[in-house]
Amino acid sequence: MKTAVIIGGKLQGVEACYLAKKANIKTILIDLNPSVPASGIADEFYCLNVCEKSKELIALFKKADFILPAMENDEVLHALRELKEVESLNIAFDFHAYEISSSKVRSDQLIRENQIPAPIYYPDCLPPYIVKPNSMSGSDGVRYIETAEEVESFLASVPKGESWVAQEYLNGKSYSIEVIGKPGNYRTFEVTEIHMDDAYDCKMVTAPCPISNALKDEFSNIGIKLAELVQLNGIMDVEVILDKGQLKVLEIDARIPSQTPTVVYHSTGVNFMEEIAQLFCNEEISPRNWKEEYYTSFEHYVVKKDKIEGLGEHVMSNRGPLHCYKNHMGADEVITDYRKGDNLLVGTFINSAKTQQELDEKRNCMKKILDKFLKEGK
Repeated sequence: MKTAVIIGGKLQGVEACYLAKKANIKTILIDLNPSVPASGIADEFYCLNVCEKSKELIALFKKADFILPAMENDEVLHALRELKEVESLNIAFDFHAYEISSSKVRSDQLIRENQIPAPIYYPDCLPPYIVKPNSMSGSDGVRYIETAEEVESFLASVPKGESWVAQEYLNGKSYSIEVIGKPGNYRTFEVTEIHMDDAYDCKMVTAPCPISNALKDEFSNIGIKLAELVQLNGIMDVEVILDKGQLKVLEIDARIPSQTPTVVYHSTGVNFMEEIAQLFCNEEISPRNWKEEYYTSFEHYVVKKDKIEGLGEHVMSNRGPLHCYKNHMGADEVITDYRKGDNLLVGTFINSAKTQQELDEKRNCMKKILDKFLKEGK
């Protein structure tokens, strides 16, 4: 059995620990927060400060086959980079590729210089607009703005030292794909669809996607081209929006994602923790071994007082230690910190089926059970 040290126990850490358990990889989780979400899923948990580089921390690192940073804290990543050189650690992370992808300005410049379709920057586009911070991933800080005057006013009000970008707003479906490998040898995986809530946070991920094989091939080629451009050695996800039949790249992130890997696993059987272990422990990419595709949904619900609401993944990020339950509340699996008697249920609900119709039936049944749960107040 391989052992992985996971650094960071929020959503990326939950993803890593969840998939590691499916892959029979032992997990040792490190985080400063004693009640971080992934602490309930990891095999072992240690409340340590990576930046202190303690003997206890280094001893844990030495026990691992590989170390996976599952967060985006620059100070922690800097400390890990230094430790990697001094202690010769096997860190499953591409620091150089991450530096590019973590800056929207740098990554967007790379995309444009290589003629990869992407949203147009303000002021060279028509309203409405999306404005987002340069250095945050996903939906963090994203704002929708109606007019050029409002964009000008907002950008003028940004505090000194902060960097924001403004782009055209595209009202199409969003998709994601993962790339794993090293220069000259990359592999892409199942395309997943990203469903947003009103705050542009992902509330549900589904697969397989209702797009043509030609678009899937095009998306795969875009992902591999971007991986080659950043000279990726590790894992990266690429998010696009389908605008009038054309895929436009929204962002790239050279680190383990949250949400989409679990959907890929339940849809195709491919486990990204196995893939990462193969790449960083054996220095190779495993052969393509997809099982028959299953229709899969991964969604977050909040059940409270008089309503059931599907919300973005932010509702899970500050929960207490999470646990995974099979065949629970009408779902195949539920990841939650709920305990009997709580007046609030927050959870991630996962379902899979051989057909879209069967999946829809499962989800409808699950919602009825949640509705009953709400009415009975249990």
